[in-house]
Amino acid sequence: MAGSVPVAGQPPLLQEHPFRMLTIERLASRVANNAVNFGLVLLIVDVTGRAFMSSLLVLTLVIPSTLVGLAAGVAADRFPKRLLIVTGNLVRAAVCGALALQEPALWMYFVVALVMASATQLASSAEAAILPTIVARDRLVRANAIGHAVTGLGQILGFAVLAPLTLRLLGEPRLLFGVAAALFVAAAGYAIAIGRQERGAQGEVGGEVRDAWWRVGWRQMRRDPRVMRAALELTLLATAMTVIAGLAPTYIEDVVGLPVEVGAIALSPAAIGIALGLRLAGWLARRVPHYALSTAGFAGFVVLLGLLAFVDPLAQFLAGYRPFSWLGSIDVGRFDGGGVLAMVLVVPFGFCYALVAVAGQTALNDLVPISLQGRVFATQGAMAAVAASGPVLAFGALADAVGVERVLALLAAATGAAAVANLRAARRQSAESSYRHSNAFRRN
Repeated sequence: MAGSVPVAGQPPLLQEHPFRMLTIERLASRVANNAVNFGLVLLIVDVTGRAFMSSLLVLTLVIPSTLVGLAAGVAADRFPKRLLIVTGNLVRAAVCGALALQEPALWMYFVVALVMASATQLASSAEAAILPTIVARDRLVRANAIGHAVTGLGQILGFAVLAPLTLRLLGEPRLLFGVAAALFVAAAGYAIAIGRQERGAQGEVGGEVRDAWWRVGWRQMRRDPRVMRAALELTLLATAMTVIAGLAPTYIEDVVGLPVEVGAIALSPAAIGIALGLRLAGWLARRVPHYALSTAGFAGFVVLLGLLAFVDPLAQFLAGYRPFSWLGSIDVGRFDGGGVLAMVLVVPFGFCYALVAVAGQTALNDLVPISLQGRVFATQGAMAAVAASGPVLAFGALADAVGVERVLALLAAATGAAAVANLRAARRQSAESSYRHSNAFRRN
């Protein structure tokens, strides 16, 4: 797994019991959570067949990041983190257990999504806050790379294996929720096995901020332009991925030309790119300036998203050249060269996503006091939820009206413009800070 290579004089991170238990807990809960979320999307698509409804479900999954996320961040900083992780997993296990016993009506899927997302926010905020207390600060890049690799593996096993196997091959939604409930219970057990946290000093410089509980994370971000820049990058990335998640079922059926559950498997090579990006990002994060790493990652992310929007005409264009002529000979039902090209492009797309994600999260881990990280990560999650709430519905409705390809192209352009604006603001703040320091030095 990416990032588990040992440093001289140190054992591999996965040989450290607390981190290993946290990693297994994350894997079990991610597999279950992704399978349930994707299962809910499939069930909604089966009933309605509309991109707007799948986007509405995705919005329901991110709404708790606003209010619940902020409260979860405060709880993660003030209460035992293991207890919060265990509680979040057991709540999700109870919800899935109830679904395994009785299939709900359509409107109940949205209620289930809301409760599941709230419990997920509670657990994930505590997971982010507990990491610096069980891993030395100089190994956080490596630990974050492993964490993102686990997230990618959880997506593959949840999206491409567990959900399609139980819903499509076996046709048993209750089995999906039953297996997910068991995985959440197992995750709770591994969270207990993490043990007490010995690190995590609470008296760090900058670690005390006296303010209303819901403003602490925001004030901490504003105190350091580097923290705000990293938070905005993660917010922009999360917003784009949330919109993409809402459009994914329509994209898979209309552009790739496959059923949703099969298309999820076909696009799983993105995990290969994520794994490669995670392995390289940990090394680059300590050698390349943060702004350079995130800029390169965002540039690739935007360009590849734009190419994914036009895979069909791009495949036809490339098929006119001898090395790519084979793209024109692929014709399996509605699956053609465009679908194959999409499978290829998602690999570097996942790579660029990983570069930005690791760079941003590591910057927050490095710059934010441990005693405030839960609230800062929760505030960043709330920012992402607020930023995505309008676009995910607007882009979903627009996809129903004009087609998903044009909407993805518009998303790529909007993401690129926002990334450039954030980069310019960061450079301006850096120049102003250097100017102030220079003047202060001259006066002294």
